[in-house]
Amino acid sequence: MIHGRTVALALAATFAAGCSSGSSVAPAVPQTEQQSVAQYPAASSAARTILANVGSASASRSPRGWDGDGDEDDGGRGELTLPFIEPCGGGTFATRCAAWAFGSSGGGSTRAAGRAVQSVIAGTPPTLNFCRDGVNFPADLGVPATPPQLLGATYSFSLGYVGTHAAPIVTFVTRAWNLNVQGTFTGNATTATLQATPTLTTAASRGWLVFFTWSWPADILLVPYGINEIQLAASSDPLVIPSGGSAQLGAFDCLGRPITARVAGSGFGFKQHLNQTSLTSATNELNVPVFAGSRPNGFVSLRDDRGAQVADPVGPTATPTPAPTPTPHR
Repeated sequence: MIHGRTVALALAATFAAGCSSGSSVAPAVPQTEQQSVAQYPAASSAARTILANVGSASASRSPRGWDGDGDEDDGGRGELTLPFIEPCGGGTFATRCAAWAFGSSGGGSTRAAGRAVQSVIAGTPPTLNFCRDGVNFPADLGVPATPPQLLGATYSFSLGYVGTHAAPIVTFVTRAWNLNVQGTFTGNATTATLQATPTLTTAASRGWLVFFTWSWPADILLVPYGINEIQLAASSDPLVIPSGGSAQLGAFDCLGRPITARVAGSGFGFKQHLNQTSLTSATNELNVPVFAGSRPNGFVSLRDDRGAQVADPVGPTATPTPAPTPTPHR
């Protein structure tokens, strides 16, 4: 999702600028289907602009394993034609964050879908982080950095448009063959209750829910989702390593696969002399020390052979504020 949820979130700097854009084994289930723009309103000038390149042969691609060149899978973001967008928290981006408001949310099959919706004037972005084996997150890693939703469950949330552009509001999902989204904006409504249900179960993928107003230029909102992505331990996200010291890197694979970790940056590694820059776990749990020199900087890229990936930022600890000297009482 950078908070480390997905590599899509690790590309925050690129997204904010409005630019388009482990293992060497290919994902077990390649996602090669193309989503047709024809199912979206051709009368919308915003849709014609934003979705102009969606589904093109050059843009459509599968989730990739580690290929060593640092080229990350952006979840289909590179197919979109976007102006400048800014981060809005929780991995979301928008042309104007203040134009959108989230309401209540929750997980759990039909109960979530039928839950009463609260006001959309306040709230936080939905956590669309689906993990098949999420209940098996290892206790020795503590708690996951991002609470996972289980596959087979439906996650429900509400969204409101509070900007000044005219409705209707269009909903688009990148890699929609992996995530079923129901309950979109109807007619000229500016509020909606949406339900997201993963359909991918044997591999990992990532993508975006895209909401935008009808006419160009438009107010645009991007919400990330991940399916079976590698789950970082909260204590490792970000990985804060004291200068000349070490910190424990903890991660869990949702599909029971070994995790390959690679250093992307400088001043840190998996041995005290910083001369080991990659390793692969024996099981679906990675729990290893990462050592730092005087100025660690960069991130650790974690991947498996089913297309899962996550980037964990690495940096030194901040200088602690000295505790005040207590004044003795007489």
